[in-house]
Amino acid sequence: MNSYRVRVTAFALIGVPTCLHMLPLNHGPALWTLFFLQFLVYPHLAQLHASRAANRERAEMHNLVTDSVLSGAWAAGLGFPLWISVALFLATLLNHAITRGMTGVVICPLAVSAGALASTTVIAFHVSTDTDGLVTLSSIIGLAVYLSLMGIEFFTYIRRLHEVQNAVDQQKNTLEEANAALHQQIFQIHDLQEKLRDQANRDSLTGLFNRRYLEGTLERELARCRREDAPLTMLLLDIDYFKLVNDTYGHQAGDEVLRVFGQALQECSRTEDIVCRYGGEEFLLVLPKMPLSVGRERAAQLLELFRRTTVPFDNFRIPVTTSIGISATPDHSTTAEGLIRCADQALYHAKSRGRNRVVAFGEA
Repeated sequence: MNSYRVRVTAFALIGVPTCLHMLPLNHGPALWTLFFLQFLVYPHLAQLHASRAANRERAEMHNLVTDSVLSGAWAAGLGFPLWISVALFLATLLNHAITRGMTGVVICPLAVSAGALASTTVIAFHVSTDTDGLVTLSSIIGLAVYLSLMGIEFFTYIRRLHEVQNAVDQQKNTLEEANAALHQQIFQIHDLQEKLRDQANRDSLTGLFNRRYLEGTLERELARCRREDAPLTMLLLDIDYFKLVNDTYGHQAGDEVLRVFGQALQECSRTEDIVCRYGGEEFLLVLPKMPLSVGRERAAQLLELFRRTTVPFDNFRIPVTTSIGISATPDHSTTAEGLIRCADQALYHAKSRGRNRVVAFGEA
C-alpha cells in the first residue's frame, strides 16, 4: 500500500497543474471548493478511513477505485486537458498495477471511464485538450516527481526487504549451526553412551567381557542353540598358582599375567565365541554351535598354548599354566546356571588332580 506521505504528495503534485489550468478559466466558487476538497482534504479523509477500517487492505483498495473515478471525473470536467489527463491516468494506473497487478490494470481504466461518464452527465461533454506551457511543464514535472517518489518508496521497501532477508538468512545460518552443533552433541552423547555401555560390559584390566555381560548374553545364546538344535560348550579356566605370582612378583606382575592371558584367549577365539573374565583369575569361554568333543580339542590346544607361554615382567619370565573345566549342552545341562555349575565342578577336579589339565564334567 502507498504510504500516507506518498498519497498526499501525489495529489498535491497533480493539483498544481490542475490549479494553473483552472485559473485563467474563471471558474466559480463551487468548482474551486470541489478542487480544495479533492486535492487538499480528500487524501487525508481516505487515509483516515483506511486506518480505521476493520480490513485496512480492502479499504485501501476501495480508496484506489475512488481515486480512479474522481480522476476520470476531473479529466472529463476540465475537458480532457492532455497532460493533466495523462498525469491523472498514469498515477492511478501505477497505483492499481502496483497493488493489484493485472487485475488493477483492468479495473483502473474502467473506474476512470466511469468517473468521466458520470462527470459528462452533469456537465455537458466537451473536449479541450490544449494546455499552456506552464501547465504542461508542471504536469510533466509533477508526474516525474511522483514516479521518482514511487521509485524511492519501492527502493526503500526492497532495501528493507533485503535487510530482513539478510537477517533471516543470518538467523537461518545460526539455526543451522546450532542444529549441526546439536546433532554433533547428540552423536557424541550416543557415542559416549555406547562407550559407557561397553565399559559397563567389559573388564577394565583385560578388555574382555565381564560377568555382567555374560548374565544377559548366555541365556540368549542357549535359547538360540535350542531353536537351532545346536550344541554349546563352555570352558572355565583358572590360572594356576596365581596367588603365588602375586606374592612372588607383586600385584603389577599379576595384572600383567591377567592381561596376557586374556589377550591370548581373545586371539584364539572365533568371532561368535564369548570370552569373559569371570572373576579374579578365572576366565570363561562360551563356544556356540560347538559339540563337547570339539570343545575338548579346543581346551587341549589352549592348555598347550599356555604351557609354552611366559609373561615378561621386568627382568623375569613368569610361567603360566591353567586348569580347565568343561561342560556342554545338551550333554550336561540346558540352563546357564547348570552349565556354569558343571564347568565349575569339572574345574575343581582338574585343580585337585594336580592342575595344568583339562577335565570335562562327569569324568571320573
